[in-house]
Amino acid sequence: MTKQQKIYACFGGAVGVCALALGWFLYSAYADYQAALEGDEEGTEGLSAAKEKNNKFYTQSKPFPSSDSIKQIESNKTVYAEWINRATVMAARGDCPPPPSDLDGTVFKQNLFEQVTRMQKYPGGVNGRICSDKFLFGFDQYLGEAGKTPETLELMKLYAQFVTITNVVDLFRESGVLEIRKIERVEVQEDVENANARGGQRNRDGKGKAGQNAAALEPKYFDFNLEYVVRASSFVKVLNGLAKSQRFYVVSNLSFEQEGESLKARLDRIESASSGGNSSSRDHRRGRGRDRSQENREEIESGVVTNPETTPILVRMKLSAYDFGKNRAQVEAAAASSKKEGK
Repeated sequence: MTKQQKIYACFGGAVGVCALALGWFLYSAYADYQAALEGDEEGTEGLSAAKEKNNKFYTQSKPFPSSDSIKQIESNKTVYAEWINRATVMAARGDCPPPPSDLDGTVFKQNLFEQVTRMQKYPGGVNGRICSDKFLFGFDQYLGEAGKTPETLELMKLYAQFVTITNVVDLFRESGVLEIRKIERVEVQEDVENANARGGQRNRDGKGKAGQNAAALEPKYFDFNLEYVVRASSFVKVLNGLAKSQRFYVVSNLSFEQEGESLKARLDRIESASSGGNSSSRDHRRGRGRDRSQENREEIESGVVTNPETTPILVRMKLSAYDFGKNRAQVEAAAASSKKEGK
C-alpha cells in the first residue's frame, strides 16, 4: 500500500467515525424528543399529554379558588357589609318619622288643612305671600270643597309625602323663594310581582293581609315635580339646603329660565326710548354707546348677566326623597349599640 493510499484510508476512517458519532447524537436527540413528547416508561408525563391536560383545564374545567383567595373574599364581604350598614345608618337619619298611632283619614285631613293654611302665609312675592290662596301644595284632591277623605291604605304614603313637602317648603322659606307655582306628587308604580312576593312573605311570617297591603304601598322613594320663582342667590341656597338636609334628597331634571322681560327685550326697549324710535336715531345709536345717560346704563346693568340678584328666575326640577327603612329611633338605637360594642 502506497503512502497516498494510507492517507486516504486514514481520512476515510476518520470520516466514518465522525459519521457514526453524528448518527448517534441524532438518534439520542430524536429519542429524547420522543420521550419529552410522549413521556417515558418511568411515568413522566409527555408534552402532548401535558398540553392536552392544560387545554382541558382552561377550556372545560371550572377554576377552583385557593383557600387564601376564599379567605380574602370572606374578609371583603365582611368589610363591605359593615360599610353598607354604616352608610345605611347615616343615610337613614333623615328618614320620614313614623306616623302617630291615632292617625286616620279624618285626622290626616284636619292636620293637612292646618299645615297648608300655615304654609300659605309664608312671606313671598305673591301679594306678600309665598303662593296664592288657592295653592294646596299638591294635595288638591284632599282639600277644598270636593276634597275627599284618604283611605286607610293610603295614609302611610300620604303622610310620608306631606312630611317631605313640608320640609321642602320650610327650606324654600328659609332660602328666600319668592313664589311656589307647582308641587306635583309623582306616584311610584311599584312592581306588582315584587310587592306580592314581599306581601306573601309577611303573610307567612304571621302579619296577615294588612302586612301584605302595607308592603305594596311603601315605596323606598317619593318623586316630586317642583316649579318655583327665586333669585339667583336664593336658588343656590335652595340647592345647598337640599344637599345639607338630613333627608336624603336627589335633584334631577333641573332647568331654569329668566322670569319676566328678557335681557335682549330690555336693551331694545331702553335703546328705543333713548333714540326716540326713528330709524336715523337707531342708526346713529350704534356708534354712540358711550353717550347713553347714566340712568340708562344702570337700568341695562340690572339685567340677569351683570346683576342676577335683581332678576327672578323660574326653576323647574324633579326632587326624589329616599327612605332606607329605619326611623330615627331605630337609627339612634343602632348607633348607640355600635358605639357601645366599639368601646
